[in-house]
Amino acid sequence: MPTLVCFGDSLTAKEESLEGYERLTPRLRKQLTDWTIVNSGVSGETTRAALARLQDDVLRHSPELVTILFGSNDASEHRRINLQEYERNLEVMIDRINPKKTILISPPPIIEDSQDKRSNEDLARYAESARRIASKRGCYFIDLWTYFSKNRLYEKMLIEDGLHFNERAYLFFSELVYDQIKSIYAKAV
Repeated sequence: MPTLVCFGDSLTAKEESLEGYERLTPRLRKQLTDWTIVNSGVSGETTRAALARLQDDVLRHSPELVTILFGSNDASEHRRINLQEYERNLEVMIDRINPKKTILISPPPIIEDSQDKRSNEDLARYAESARRIASKRGCYFIDLWTYFSKNRLYEKMLIEDGLHFNERAYLFFSELVYDQIKSIYAKAV
């Protein structure tokens, strides 16, 4: 059975919300019934901390595919990882996993009125860096920044804190990941 590891921060972490709706990994388990889906998300994490746990939480599973979603904390004022280190950390992760097994995901926008430690101006730079790194390393890429920015869709996709996803966002997000995996394996056949 192939394995997908979902590696990230609080947007990836946990199986269900406090309100009881399913987050990313349970939705993917329903869509990818022939796969083992591993949730390796840790709330509040940056790429620096994630890199330290890459072996134990990702590589030891010998995954066929890994999603990587970091940036919301890296770009925050209180946990800031500068852009150069963010890029270097992503590159190391992708290279250690294997670019052909990596789906890099850009951080999404936020609702700034609800977030005093993050800005969309900063997050846009981190999202653009993720896009560049994916192209440079030759891995797969899901541009959450662009999807959520269209028509300010993120305003309908985030909970009151202006950062975390609501049920609608997880439905949309899981479909994007599922479609990317279907596309990858359609090309391999």
